[in-house]
This record gives sequence, C-alpha cells and structure tokens, in this order.
Amino acid sequence: MIPTKPGQRTLLCILDWGLGHASRSLALAAALEDAGESTFFASSGRARKFLEAERPGIVVHELPPYAVTYPTRSMPLNVAWQFPRWVRTIWRERRCCEEIVAELGIDRIVSDNRFGCYVPGVPSVFLTHQLHPITGNAVVSWGYRRYLQRFDAFWVPDHPKVRKRVSGKLSAERGYREVIFIGPLSRLPESDAAQIPDTSTEPFTPVILALLSGPEPMRTRLEEVILRQLSGLPGRHVLVRGLPGSAAPLPDVAGNITVHDFADAGLLTRLLPAARHIVCRSGYSTLMDVYAVTEGKNLLLVPTPGQTEQVYLAHREAARNGCRAISDQEKLDLSALIAG
Repeated sequence: MIPTKPGQRTLLCILDWGLGHASRSLALAAALEDAGESTFFASSGRARKFLEAERPGIVVHELPPYAVTYPTRSMPLNVAWQFPRWVRTIWRERRCCEEIVAELGIDRIVSDNRFGCYVPGVPSVFLTHQLHPITGNAVVSWGYRRYLQRFDAFWVPDHPKVRKRVSGKLSAERGYREVIFIGPLSRLPESDAAQIPDTSTEPFTPVILALLSGPEPMRTRLEEVILRQLSGLPGRHVLVRGLPGSAAPLPDVAGNITVHDFADAGLLTRLLPAARHIVCRSGYSTLMDVYAVTEGKNLLLVPTPGQTEQVYLAHREAARNGCRAISDQEKLDLSALIAG
C-alpha cells in the first residue's frame, strides 16, 4: 500500500539510467493523484523525454544527468571510471532539488534512485528495488547502505508477500528502517487492454517482439544483433528501440520488421500479449511492465553486460517463472528461440 495524504504536494525525482525509472514513476504518480495528491516531476535526458511523451504538456523540471554508459563488460571498472562525475552530479542535483522544493512548495520528495534528491526538513522517500545491490565488495555495500540513511523511508515496488516478489534478495529489509513494499509499479494497466486507445498500426501478430532499453553502447549493440537475425527469420517481427524523442539513425531494415523508436502504453499493452516471443532486458521495470499484461513465460531475458542486478534477475526469473535467459547477448540465437 502506497502511503498517501490528500492535498499533499509530492516531487518525483527520477533517474535518467534507462527508461525503467521513469516508467514506474508514472505509475506511482497516477496512484498518488488518484489519492488526491499533486505530483511534480524532475528528471533529465531520455527519462525526461519519455515522461513528456507519455504525458504531453507536463512540466518536467531539469536535474543534472548521470549519463550512465557501459563502455566495458566490467561493472566495477565502469563504476570506477564514472564515479567522480556521479559525485559531482549528486552535489548538483541536491542544489537543484532544494530550488525546486522551495519554488513549488513541496511537502514530500520521492527519489527514484537519485542519491542527491533530499532536503533537510522535508520528508524524503527513496524508491528502489535494490536495497542490497550486488557489488561484490562488502565495503562498497556497507557504504551504500550507510549513505541511504539520509532518506526517511524506503519504498520497494514489489509484492508485500515474500513468495510473490520478483526482486528477491535485492530488496531484503535488513539494515534499513521503514521499508514499505508498495506493490508492483507499471505504466501498463492490468485491466482489459480494450480499454486502452489503439495506437497500433500493426495488423499482424508479431512472432518476435524485441524491447530495447538501457545505457549505451550496449543498447545499440543488442539492436544490431537482433536486427541482423530478425531479417532472416520467417514471419513478421517488431522492434521497439527505447529511444523516445530520438532522431538516432536506423540502418536498413528488412521488410518483415516493424520498428518503433518508442512504444507508448497503448501500443505496448497490445503488443506484449500478442507476441509469440518477447526478447528484452531483465531490467526490473521491464519485468514489471511485462508481468502487468502477460504471464511472462514466453520471455527471453538478455541482461545488460556487466549489470549484476540484471544477470541475477534474469536467472532468478528463468528458475521462478520458467522463461528463458542467456548471460551473453553476443550469443543470442533467435532462430533457436523460434524452433524451441
């Protein structure tokens, strides 16, 4: 259950690390607004464009970007290389957050994985499914937990019942105070898809639906692998690039592939149940969206290289739900997926 207070003014500060944080924050905003709260958004980069595409006309206040990239397959190396810049970003976003809170008269801050979005004297919530990220280093893990004590409460977007949780050991409550499991968050409705406006132009059922997301250059690399293979497979296929508001060039695409830079809630709600196979990252918010409208047994999960959380979730879901997972996107074989 999400703690709400009618009339409260809540600022949602959303990380620009992929689109998942923005996706689930939209679902959270809808729940808060249904309870009579006023919500305001702050973000940057592709996450900001995503919010503006999903809610045309809204104002998204600018926060400094983390601009995460994965230039290598080593997460420790990626983090070490970018960490000094992230520290500067945290310092800058704290100043920006203070200004936004004062300007809008904010009563509560909900930070979706933005580490600098808290203001002394204003109740602050850290929204995450990773209370215990897989760092491989006990000192780093201790420092992470200690830093988060700056926040007053922690909301985990997962089932209150342990046996239904997708996040597994990532969301263990130990070491934290006031941890609340608020239930899954997805921008896709769990109700009948017929209630969603039909924005789809596809008059066919996709054999493979590929959903891309996450930081570069790994997103582009997976796109190249998928497009090359889909062109030689029978049937019609759909690729969603995960690039809202983008003018990124696309290489020549075979006639049996339909490409969308971005899929809004209406299109995605129809594509997911219709597809025979779904290929996607094992990002937590992606899983929440898939499970909102399907059972997810037709998934092939491809974790972002070096992202330990996604590797863990991919193999956990394969064991828990009976879907498929691979550890190396370079070994992706879509022909075997169709044949199997």
